[in-house]
Amino acid sequence: MIMTSYGTTYGNHTLPAETDKALNLLNFAIHPHLDHEWFPNNSLANIEKLAATIPVPSYAIDDQTAIKVTDDTIEVISEGNWKLFTP
Repeated sequence: MIMTSYGTTYGNHTLPAETDKALNLLNFAIHPHLDHEWFPNNSLANIEKLAATIPVPSYAIDDQTAIKVTDDTIEVISEGNWKLFTP
């Protein structure tokens, strides 16, 4: 998440889009821990609502999913669940 342009909200942690803690190297958002039992607010429906407020693509990913970026290519590597939301 630190590599992206926009932060995300999960649990009691909020990293707002205007934070200086994001490196702004990638122009998409990551919403981790999709449907994780420890983060009941990270349902697909809740993440979809959050993603609708962000002007870049958003990836909702569970703990069995990673995002690989090589040059201009984005690849989702997953043995779990994930969804891409586009603005």
